[in-house]
Amino acid sequence: MCKNLNIFRMDHLGSYTGHKSYYLFGKLAEMEQALIQNSIDILKKTDFNIISVPDILPKEVIEGCGMQTDGDRTQVYKIESGKCLSGTAEMAIAGFFSNKIFKECELPIKYAAVSRCYRAETSGLNEEKGIYRVHQFTKVEMFSVCSQNQSEDMLESFKDLEMDLFKKLDLNFRLLDMPPTELGASAYQKYDIETWMPGRKLWGEISSCSNCTDYQSKRLNIKYIANSGDVLYAHTVNGTASAIPRLLISLVESNQIDKNTVKLPNILLNYLRKSEVGKEKSIPEIKLVKHIKSNSKL
Repeated sequence: MCKNLNIFRMDHLGSYTGHKSYYLFGKLAEMEQALIQNSIDILKKTDFNIISVPDILPKEVIEGCGMQTDGDRTQVYKIESGKCLSGTAEMAIAGFFSNKIFKECELPIKYAAVSRCYRAETSGLNEEKGIYRVHQFTKVEMFSVCSQNQSEDMLESFKDLEMDLFKKLDLNFRLLDMPPTELGASAYQKYDIETWMPGRKLWGEISSCSNCTDYQSKRLNIKYIANSGDVLYAHTVNGTASAIPRLLISLVESNQIDKNTVKLPNILLNYLRKSEVGKEKSIPEIKLVKHIKSNSKL
């Protein structure tokens, strides 16, 4: 659909951007920015502090958040000097609070960030083709540092906020309360949200939120002084407000009017000038040209 509209390219990119890379053009690129801004605007109304975070982090911060940086199946891109590319803004925000001690009256703290996310491992499964699982993508992430008796309520508020975001986008979605066998190392409780993707004829995950209790805070030394005077490890909660590629998949596939037109949800009209996505001008084809260096002298 998007290839036909000249707003997407994923093929013939391996020679210079590698496998599982993509370009967005025209209205699809504008939709990406609209989704980001819509999420940020909603989060600001619910008392989130907006923070811009680095993409390069020490491996200790990433491991402290629960993701391994060594081994054959790691999802992390390692670079030199013990540094890695961040897989999600959650890691950078958690690292920002490392070695800090708060007063209980200062909690909870809620932060949100827009960042590029880097994942070394992808999938060759047919149902995960296209931009469903890629090496690099944009995500709006929510993160909270809270007291031990606040984290369960905070998780519920993150879940409700995600559901409200997707309702405003007119998505057909379902909520999953994940069983212990589906939890990562850091999560005590986790919700996944899946949306129906007509092109794949299956439900695809577009968001999740997790209560990590004191898993991350013990490893990153995030504490608070309770009202009783005790010094305790804080709890951390994280959630995805918008994972852009998968939202684009669902929005385009669910709102296709015909082979040349996609209708946009009303909430995005605050950021886009048109209510529909139509065919763009043809984009130039990418061709590899072999350059032969001449040794002849003029």
